[in-house]
Amino acid sequence: MKRIKKLRDFILINNMLSIIIPLILVGVLATPIIYDYLRKDMDQKNTMIAATIAQRMADFMDDSFQELEQINDLLDDGTLKDETTIQRYLNGMLENSDSIEGFEILDGQGIVKNTAPQNANILGANRTGQPFFTEPKATGKPFVSSSFISQQTGQPTITIAIPHGDGVLVAYLNLEEISMLSGNHIRTFGDTVTVAITDGNGVFISHPDITKVFQREIEANYQAIHPEAKTGDQIHAFTYEGKTAMVSHADVVNADWHVFVYESYDSIYGALRSFVGMMLLFTLLLVLLSRFVARLVFKDINHSFGELNRQTKEIAAGDYHPIDTDNRFDEFDQLTTNFNGMVASVKERDDALKVLAYYDPQTRLPNAAYLTEQLSQLIQNNEGKIAVICFDIHNFKRINDTYGPSFGDKILEMMGARLLALNCAHGFVARINGSNFIRVLTELEQADDALVEIERLQGVLNQAMTYHENNVYLRFHVGIAIYPDDALDVEELLQYANTAADIAKQQGRRSQHAFFESAMKQNLIRNMTLENSMRSALKNNEFFLQYQPQIDVRNKKIRGFEALIRWDHPQLGRVSPLEFIHIAETTGMIVPIGAWVLETACRQIVAINQKMATELMISVNVSPVQLSQENFPAMVAEVLKRCKLEPSLLELEITENLFINSFEEASSIFKSLKAIGIRMSLDDFGTGYSSLAYLKNLPIDTLKIDQAFTRDLLIRKSNENLMESIIMMAHILHMDVIVEGVEELEQLDCLKIYQCDHVQGYYFSRPIDESQLEALLNQLIDAQAQDLD
Repeated sequence: MKRIKKLRDFILINNMLSIIIPLILVGVLATPIIYDYLRKDMDQKNTMIAATIAQRMADFMDDSFQELEQINDLLDDGTLKDETTIQRYLNGMLENSDSIEGFEILDGQGIVKNTAPQNANILGANRTGQPFFTEPKATGKPFVSSSFISQQTGQPTITIAIPHGDGVLVAYLNLEEISMLSGNHIRTFGDTVTVAITDGNGVFISHPDITKVFQREIEANYQAIHPEAKTGDQIHAFTYEGKTAMVSHADVVNADWHVFVYESYDSIYGALRSFVGMMLLFTLLLVLLSRFVARLVFKDINHSFGELNRQTKEIAAGDYHPIDTDNRFDEFDQLTTNFNGMVASVKERDDALKVLAYYDPQTRLPNAAYLTEQLSQLIQNNEGKIAVICFDIHNFKRINDTYGPSFGDKILEMMGARLLALNCAHGFVARINGSNFIRVLTELEQADDALVEIERLQGVLNQAMTYHENNVYLRFHVGIAIYPDDALDVEELLQYANTAADIAKQQGRRSQHAFFESAMKQNLIRNMTLENSMRSALKNNEFFLQYQPQIDVRNKKIRGFEALIRWDHPQLGRVSPLEFIHIAETTGMIVPIGAWVLETACRQIVAINQKMATELMISVNVSPVQLSQENFPAMVAEVLKRCKLEPSLLELEITENLFINSFEEASSIFKSLKAIGIRMSLDDFGTGYSSLAYLKNLPIDTLKIDQAFTRDLLIRKSNENLMESIIMMAHILHMDVIVEGVEELEQLDCLKIYQCDHVQGYYFSRPIDESQLEALLNQLIDAQAQDLD
């Protein structure tokens, strides 16, 4: 067995007599110089640490003020112009920020107009007595408050504010990360260096003893340290926690905060001892040791260092194996043992980080990062056919809205547990976001094999999920993309699977799954082309209106026209409204397009009425997206004023989709519009979420029966009875009735018997351009006169 030698004993026994005199001389001469050097080095190091931390604090404050400035700019340029947009934007900033825990927007009287997160108890509160309102108003400069403990989070918090117009923008900053900074620096610099941060009153914002932060203790030496720290290049020493310590200081330039770095002189004495020892050893080796002695001493040392260096490189490359402990010296043996313990700890933390990086903590399923990496590896390994099955929970938002987010989280957790218990062989299941999951299925022989797996998944997931005595049944829209048939890379496979799931969603209950087809890709490209073109179409006058008359059934007198938008695309030609309207709604372009339609139609009907001495109405279709705009009623009133059109001659047509989300919201919109004096029409009745409740309780003037009823009117007697019942019901509710899609005389005669008020359809006229309106009016007037004769 190899004898273990102690390096200290080995050197002392062989060299004690030869080094004692030079050691004393070098120590006497060098110690004062080294001591002075170490003091300056410590001061420079700690000053740099303080300055670095102060700069981090300044950057933190700058970033926070920049977020307020960003909100200010968006409010000023009108990007955030309504409550919904402002609230959505503020909530988005909160979700993306680790430090901001809340926003408030105050008007010129200090009243809270907006909050995030939204809090009904705070809205309308008066902040005129708060310094974060009065000081920015008075000085026009940003404001930073003293620190305080937040009642909401229990963490150290400050308030920052900037002037906005005649009001103030306010943010509450969570200082939890800053309060932990001092404790983190102990792990970095050791327990001989203490980092503390105080505000302008000396109250701790950060300290290794975190209780001092939460109890808002004041630095006992603050009044002495802070003025002394400003006196120049002199090195200052204070008694800190019973020890003589050197203090270095830096101010945070954009906040009344101060960073103090204390280091005990014990560090200098320890470093001095180490430095003197190294210098003496170096001198000893240069002057006294012979080459023979050096070889004997350092042969084994170099060997041990070489082995240690080689194995640490392997560990750095990710091979976390224990290094060999076969060393001649006890110190190296102890070092190796400690190093192996450190490697085990690093490996354990690395494994934990991998779990965080590759697994969803809520469902415990693999996440998007794992999905991308593993699917890419499967493709590289050429595993044959692979099905990427995207399944998305239908209307999961409604579950959250009905039962609350925590209920929805529990449902996702239960869903993850079921999928884990399912033991999905030949691949894996991952949650990529929200309610969207991906099943990767390998070893497919043919594409239809994926349907068997879908049925297995649905058999498990379609069973009721019960939480707090509430049963929830989930329904999924499933999209399937096949490698290599549909795509060859991960990004396209995921995109195509999601596209197929969207198609299944559009098909509704007719089909709960869809395979990706090449036509879907063409539709994606076409929709993207339309979306990109739409932004310039309005400016380039590519949109135009056509008009279809509405005729009184009793006397064939023209009631007015419905304005219908058309798009003449420069490359694609005529694009159907059925194709581009939903794109406009999704992108928000429906708002400016709808405003253009409204004003153009109003101007046209005013011109026709003046020229023909008539009082014809104009009907304009309005999207739910437009109606959700807070300023929509005011915009309609402004258009009527500019066009000089009587409000009673404008009829806005809305569809039943408006009532899906909130009947109360729809009722409020109706009341605002009716107050202007315009008429309201319910379009496409019978094709959506029809309900007698909103027919009874909303001020609807006109009921438009969809052409689907008209087409089948004469096929069966039951269809006629249904049409008669709808017309009778509308009359009982004091509504006019317009039936769409009238193309035959027999249909018109039948509707006349049922006392329908007005009709619209090809029997009288197709939609026509504005240049044909005058001729059509004359034609209809002549036809009416002939009927009277």
